[in-house]
Amino acid sequence: MRVPSPEIHGPSAEAEREVSHKNHRHAVYASETAGLLLIALVLLVLTLVRYWHEIHWSLR
Repeated sequence: MRVPSPEIHGPSAEAEREVSHKNHRHAVYASETAGLLLIALVLLVLTLVRYWHEIHWSLR
C-alpha cells in the first residue's frame, strides 16, 4: 500500500507562512488599538485631574 507524500498533496510551506503572517498582522492591529485606547484613557484621566475643580458638575 502506498501513502501519498504530504509535500505533493498537502499545503505548501509558503501558504502556511502566508497564513501565519496574516495572523501576526491581526495581532499587531489589536495591540495598536489597545495602545490607542490606553493613550486616550491616560489623556482623559490627566484632563480630569487637572480641571477637576473648574468642571461644573451640577448644571442647574
